[in-house]
Amino acid sequence: MHEAQHEAIARWERRWMAVMGALLAVLVVFIVYSLAVEGAHIGQRAQRGTPQDLTRLEMFQSPGVMETAPGQFRVSVVGQAFSFAPAVIQLPAGAEVTFFASARDVLHGYHVAGTNMNIELIPGEVATWKYTFREPGEYRVSCNEYCGVSHQNMVGTIQVLPAAEYAALREQQEAAAAGVGDEAGVASVALGEQVYASNCVACHQATGQGLPGVFPPLSGHAANLYAADGGRDYLLNVLLYGVMGSIQVNGATYGGVMPGWAQLSDEQIAAVLNYVLASWDNAGRVEELPYAAADVAEKRETALTPDQVLALRGQLDLE
Repeated sequence: MHEAQHEAIARWERRWMAVMGALLAVLVVFIVYSLAVEGAHIGQRAQRGTPQDLTRLEMFQSPGVMETAPGQFRVSVVGQAFSFAPAVIQLPAGAEVTFFASARDVLHGYHVAGTNMNIELIPGEVATWKYTFREPGEYRVSCNEYCGVSHQNMVGTIQVLPAAEYAALREQQEAAAAGVGDEAGVASVALGEQVYASNCVACHQATGQGLPGVFPPLSGHAANLYAADGGRDYLLNVLLYGVMGSIQVNGATYGGVMPGWAQLSDEQIAAVLNYVLASWDNAGRVEELPYAAADVAEKRETALTPDQVLALRGQLDLE
């Protein structure tokens, strides 16, 4: 009886070992297939330094897409609480794309759904990897490293377009950027719309309505801020230095963190403010486009903390 039990147990052990061996073989086949079809896209460390030094690099001053050669593109990305810059990336299908990414404040993740891109963004390090999007479509980007109270809102999009459609879009964007300002040096709404789509839409939404309890609406509210005594300068400070702390808008409380966007150019910051003030429920409430690049350059001389910007908000005479 004892020998019969022992043989039964041994038989089941052999069966389980065979099943485990088969599963391991299947796993190896999947890995080999993935490497053969998709390639290995492992982020490598390209550079180290302080986060401040790295984000002062030219590629991170105005992060985004650059065509380096026919069919080859460079994408630079900065992660910061709680957004990616740029939030929207547009690329042509079939192009070889080299990514460079870093974090400005804390540890973030850069996960692109539908691909094998899953990169850890470490403050003080620049990660780089290559990828080719072969199929047009929209790929969701999310942070998969918990980074704070609004972690779930740290999302972005990679829009992959057919090559011909992408070329036509670039022509339109370059034509709009060619007329960046008028005789008075005021930054254009067309450029501001591009900056908003790339950097602001993930938090404040395409409608300017924001996200309840986290990011306040810009529609209507931005014009109220501008009209308040001191509001014109306050809006510049928010874009440059960010704002941190609980705020009230239309009776609702918002607790998200607005990061500073000092890495954008003076022209881009002026343009996106003009776009916001000319859009949604703000339209028609400001008679002229108010901001020029020189206004932003002047404000850069007074470095503020997000807490100090919040204190300035408290001094505004808001309804």
